[in-house]
Amino acid sequence: MSAVAPCSGHRPSRWARRRSRGAHVPARTSDGPYGLDPLLRRKAERWFDCLCATRDTPGDPRLTWTDYELAALRTVRAFRHRVGGRAHRRLRAAFRRLWRRHDRAGSGTLDRAAFLAAHARALEQDRRALTAAVHALCCALADAADRDGDDVLGERELRALLTAAFRLTSEHDLRTAWHSLDRDGGGAVEHRELHRAFAEFLTAADPAAPGNQLLGGPRPPRPGR
Repeated sequence: MSAVAPCSGHRPSRWARRRSRGAHVPARTSDGPYGLDPLLRRKAERWFDCLCATRDTPGDPRLTWTDYELAALRTVRAFRHRVGGRAHRRLRAAFRRLWRRHDRAGSGTLDRAAFLAAHARALEQDRRALTAAVHALCCALADAADRDGDDVLGERELRALLTAAFRLTSEHDLRTAWHSLDRDGGGAVEHRELHRAFAEFLTAADPAAPGNQLLGGPRPPRPGR
C-alpha cells in the first residue's frame, strides 16, 4: 500500500504524522447507473443529501460550492475556532479541493445526477487526485475537532464533528458511525481509522468496509431506482 502524502499546502498535521501507510481501497465496480456500484451510488447520494442545503425543498436539489463553504463554517463555529482564522481557511481550502474533483467544469452547482456522474468519473479517471483530496479534508476536519490535542477523537468530538460538518442529527446514525469507526474498540477514533473511513465511504465498493457507516450507513435505494 502506498503512503498518503501530508495535507498539501500546510505544515504536516500532528494527525498526519501518526497516519498509517494508507488505507486499502477496494477496486470500484461499475454495474450500476452512472458507472457506480450500487453501494457506492447510495453512499454518494448520502454525501449529497448530508451537504445539500436544498435537499428538503421542492424541486430538484442542487449541491453547490456554498454548501461546502457552509460545512466548513459550521465546523469552525462548533469547535470555537475563529471565523476567518487558520482552521477556517484550511477547511475551506480542503473542501474546495474536493469540490473541484467533482465540479470539473466550474459550474458551481451540481444536481443529483450530475454529482453521481462526476463522482463515477473521478473514480474512473482521477482516483489518485480524488483520494488525496479526501485525505486532505479528513486532516483538516480532524485537526479542527481535536480541541484537546490528544491526537484522537473521543465520542463527543466525533459526534460534534459529524453533526456540524454533515448535519447528522439522528441518534441512530451518530451511534452507528461511532461504533463502526472505533475499529479496535479502544474508546477513541485514531487518525488512521478516520482516514480509512473517509476513503472507504467515498471510494470503496466493499460491503463489509466499516467506513460505509461514516454518515450513519448508506440508505436503501430510492423507489423506482
